[in-house]
Amino acid sequence: MNEKRREIIVKEIQYWKRSRLLPEQYCDYLLALYTEGAAYQDEHRSSSKNNRSHLFRLSVISMLCLLMPMTILVIYFTELSFVLQTVIFLIFLTVCFCGMFLFARERKLIHIPLVSGALILFLASVQLSDFYFYNEKEIAGIVIFCNCLLWMFIGIRLKFLYFTVSGIVGVILLLLSFFL
Repeated sequence: MNEKRREIIVKEIQYWKRSRLLPEQYCDYLLALYTEGAAYQDEHRSSSKNNRSHLFRLSVISMLCLLMPMTILVIYFTELSFVLQTVIFLIFLTVCFCGMFLFARERKLIHIPLVSGALILFLASVQLSDFYFYNEKEIAGIVIFCNCLLWMFIGIRLKFLYFTVSGIVGVILLLLSFFL
């Protein structure tokens, strides 16, 4: 049988399989018969590899989305020592940075680790300043101002409008809180 005819038959069998015109096992048998097992196995392997990659991305995104609630849980609802809380914050921030490097080429997914990391850094830095400088409004204001500057820098550098706007709004609210 010539190659062109075999290719047409294989494409037709794949169409039948996708459309469920024939049972899947029968289509698998016909594909293995006409491709002599080679091409069908390669296609099956690549699809399972794509599924694993998709599953890995989904699990990383889920973990990154859960970091923020876990951070709030660590800060406000546990009796952990301050050193242990700081270590947990550093671990969470490291996970966010790894997520940023993992999704650096995918413009749509980079937002999740960036936002999680920025909020965790904000909460951790405010918690640190409150621990070391208890009831010092000026120090807390400086820490919040530095976080807002970082958000504006990220927004301008990466061209993410929401980071820029968040930084500007944060600075405005901070200035209003000092004058009111």
